[in-house]
Amino acid sequence: MEQTLQLAKGGNAALSGPSAVVTITAAAPVDVSALLLGADRKVRGDHDLVFFNHPAQDGVSVDGPAVTADLGRVPAEVTTIAIVASVDADRPGARFDASTTPRAAVASGADAIEFVPPPLVDGETVAVLLELYRRGDGWKARAVGQGWASGLAGLAADFGVTVDDPGPAAPAAPSAPPQDT
Repeated sequence: MEQTLQLAKGGNAALSGPSAVVTITAAAPVDVSALLLGADRKVRGDHDLVFFNHPAQDGVSVDGPAVTADLGRVPAEVTTIAIVASVDADRPGARFDASTTPRAAVASGADAIEFVPPPLVDGETVAVLLELYRRGDGWKARAVGQGWASGLAGLAADFGVTVDDPGPAAPAAPSAPPQDT
């Protein structure tokens, strides 16, 4: 019978398969995405945010609640794949709480890994739940459970993604009065 490894926050485990499927579950609707990060913990470009509108990049794909990483296809300069869950930004007041904190399950080869993070109770609307990362010639999973109250835009900015939302427009500068010559 297959044993499931339960990771504590900060814990890690080796992956034995050529691919990994990370499935996110939550008691409330969440959007799942992935960030492809380099050694500097930043994306190479905006295309490294994989989500429902850009569902595949360099061996990593998102389909509903699941992120699939074909580990052999991930470029060498990508050292970490951060798995992200966020609440629906269109739901006013939506945020994680003790009953809606998402959890992650990883399947890779014969490995079954689960991570139930500590409850997100500080107004978080987005969280990096888990990371898949290179270690030597292999890959490992790390339990993260880090949330942001600044939304997906705040998380994306921290990892180097340019967000399309320009925010509030700056007031127009007053025009200079005509000068007498």
